[in-house]
Amino acid sequence: MPAHDQPHPAPDPSRIAAAIHALGVSAQSPTPEELAEQARAVGGEHVLAAVLANALYGASIGTGMVTEGNMLAAGAGPQEMALAREQVFKTPGADWTGVMGLLHWQTGHVWNVLKNVHEEERDPLGTAGAHAANALLNLLSCMSVTGPDDPRAADVPADLASARADLVAAVEALDTLSAAGPQTAPGGAPAA
Repeated sequence: MPAHDQPHPAPDPSRIAAAIHALGVSAQSPTPEELAEQARAVGGEHVLAAVLANALYGASIGTGMVTEGNMLAAGAGPQEMALAREQVFKTPGADWTGVMGLLHWQTGHVWNVLKNVHEEERDPLGTAGAHAANALLNLLSCMSVTGPDDPRAADVPADLASARADLVAAVEALDTLSAAGPQTAPGGAPAA
């Protein structure tokens, strides 16, 4: 079993809060008390490791966006950008299945945000985005299946049907937006 798969003791909320604060990039660093309460609310402190991991992920995303922006401003082309971006997959040592898993995980973050926009605002763009992201989640699940003997292979037909249904729903949301025409304000709401 790889070392990163070994069980670890639950992290201490004060250490996680200090680590997030030490990053110096969090707009809203949690307090140890907030983390302890969140851990109790979800039934365990192991979730705090995910809090820290996602704080690190957010910090690296921000740094990557700024750095890529600087590269583009300096005239970097597709070759330079591809070289920089492939490090996302090289760093964790991802093979094809790992790359699909990483893309699935990242798409899950995108889907969650867009799903909330769809549910809270009923914005046609948010609705189209949520359905398109969910379709991509299903397609990436299918693409990570290693062969007919993979236990997930039985899920492929249902995942493909779900992807198709979500793509149809995304097109319907876009059609609604297109039908509103130029009187649609930014955010998808009809202009007054």
